[in-house]
Amino acid sequence: MLRSFEERERVAEMLFARAEEMHFVTHCYAVRALAAFAFGRLGVDSQTSEAYARLLIAAVIEGLDDEALLMRVQGDLAANGVSATLDELRGALMGAAAQAASAAGLVVAQLSRRPRLRAAMS
Repeated sequence: MLRSFEERERVAEMLFARAEEMHFVTHCYAVRALAAFAFGRLGVDSQTSEAYARLLIAAVIEGLDDEALLMRVQGDLAANGVSATLDELRGALMGAAAQAASAAGLVVAQLSRRPRLRAAMS
């Protein structure tokens, strides 16, 4: 009985860690999409957009919240002569986050259908 409880606890911890990892991955995807949106407005190539996305993701890892991230992108655009409202930027970020979460949900659903994982969960 104790072994079964320990196995269920281990599986629950594994599922929690996987969900947190997927949340982080979807957020990084959304930040990359925001960088691509911003640099699309500037007319800059994709390599520069990817480098900018890495800077933004590093800032998020260091604790920058979404509103501060949006204000930073807005300031960077303004510094280059492009105006963008926070609502436009928020829409780009949230749209990409929703798209990534939807795709990640399919991946999580596929993982839960695997026989080995399903057996460990029961």
